[in-house]
Amino acid sequence: MVNRLVWLKWRLLVNGLKRDRQRAVGFPLVVLFIVWVSFRLSEHFVDTALSLSGQAREEFTYWAALIAWLVWSTLPVLLFPLDETLDPARFSLSPIPRGKLVVGLTAAALITPTLFVPIVLLADDLRLFAHGPRAPVAWLASVLLLLLMVVSGRAFSSFVTRVLRGRRGRDIAMLIVGSIGVAGFGLQQLLSRTIDTLGMEGAVLSYPLSSIAWALPPVAAQRAVTEAGSGSWVTAIAMLAVGTGWLLLIAFVWDRLLGHLTTTPEAVTSPTTRRNGHGFARLPGWSTPLLIARKELRFYLRDPRQRMVWTGAVIFLGVIAASVIVGTATLSLLRNSVWLPLLGPLVVIFVGLPVALNQFGWERNAASFLFALPIRPFQMILGKNLATSTAVLLETLTLSVILAAVADAWDVLWLIPVLALTAVACQLSVGNVVSVLAPLRLPNVGTDMFAQASEQGCLSVGAQVVSFFVIALLMIGPVSAFALVVAFGQALSPWLAIAGSLLWGTIIYGIGLLISTKVLARRGPEIVALVQTI
Repeated sequence: MVNRLVWLKWRLLVNGLKRDRQRAVGFPLVVLFIVWVSFRLSEHFVDTALSLSGQAREEFTYWAALIAWLVWSTLPVLLFPLDETLDPARFSLSPIPRGKLVVGLTAAALITPTLFVPIVLLADDLRLFAHGPRAPVAWLASVLLLLLMVVSGRAFSSFVTRVLRGRRGRDIAMLIVGSIGVAGFGLQQLLSRTIDTLGMEGAVLSYPLSSIAWALPPVAAQRAVTEAGSGSWVTAIAMLAVGTGWLLLIAFVWDRLLGHLTTTPEAVTSPTTRRNGHGFARLPGWSTPLLIARKELRFYLRDPRQRMVWTGAVIFLGVIAASVIVGTATLSLLRNSVWLPLLGPLVVIFVGLPVALNQFGWERNAASFLFALPIRPFQMILGKNLATSTAVLLETLTLSVILAAVADAWDVLWLIPVLALTAVACQLSVGNVVSVLAPLRLPNVGTDMFAQASEQGCLSVGAQVVSFFVIALLMIGPVSAFALVVAFGQALSPWLAIAGSLLWGTIIYGIGLLISTKVLARRGPEIVALVQTI
């Protein structure tokens, strides 16, 4: 049964490449990117390790193993990955013992190009420490560390699935995402400050992990590697046993989660009170685009993944504000700048990307109903744009007010709405075109976010990455004009900058709207087939 699951995983990957033109084009590009990232990380890891003394080098690898384990376990739940992974919730009717299901899903999780990154790093780790007759112990410890990363990632992903399937899963999932974002930001700032103050060698020696290796699964496995390299058989085997115990414990927890997912139905909220009225559709002033916008805004609040996207946007805004206020990173240099509030509209590029660049992918199976409505493509796109711009402008203007208060730059605040509108127009123009050319298929609500990654098109991901740079390029002109108004003694008339910015945004948005409307009119059925999850 285990080999059957591995075969199924492989067939999912191969069939996806054969039948999905997006993945057939984008998958090789993504693999090349993964290879490039792997070797860049490998070079940095080896250079840093070789620059340290013996004890500091070992402590550095402990920290590297811990950080890699945390990132590998949690990041796929926050981001949509590019590999093929099976959803354990689909095995509720399969006659597979839970023990074999855990082993099979673990083996199937190894069929992914992203695994090349930890394999390269582990190979470098062995090159540093695996020498002499004790090398086999180091090899076993490296395999153990790889299994810890894979099993921990699958267990955490199943845990999030368990949360989403609960009655209050949406709200709890938002708290989980928020906590991970805040903790990640805090850990990054703490490590950065410590290294800047003490240096890499002083930092790892001041905060050693070797003494608590037994309490940290990846550190225990990594210490087995280093102890084997130094010739300490007893300690290496003891740490190998501790790491194996942690692996069995995590696998046991994952097994219990799978048992719950495959035997417990998804919790649903109580039905809402029936509405006897005719709704907003028959009230005066509610046009078709406004009704679509209202539907989208309600969808932002009710869909768990949409709520997590906007929650992540709030976290991103909070990180920027915190960086400026507490004086971290490069943004702290701008605290006394009069044009600091101008950063607010630029955040539009980051906040609305997941929604603006995939307006139809979020519909999933509901896309068939949306395209069945008597709505012209122009009205459909315009309504979605109204909803996205409303949410993005609200967050952007809020951040601009905070930045104006920090820098005491209230005089330039009246320029922010115009620049924000221009940024939204440029983003939606590019987003409309990407949404109709390369819609990104998303998993169903209540299923494992990491498990339905096979439904993704690699070309869609690549298109969204390129779109970010295109939007930034389109904003160079308006940003430069407002910088001349604010930072150089009004070298340019503010009214001229406002008029030029609005004209530029109108032209760019009009071009994108025209192209996307024409394409949507021709590709409606094809887009429905691309975004449906079935």
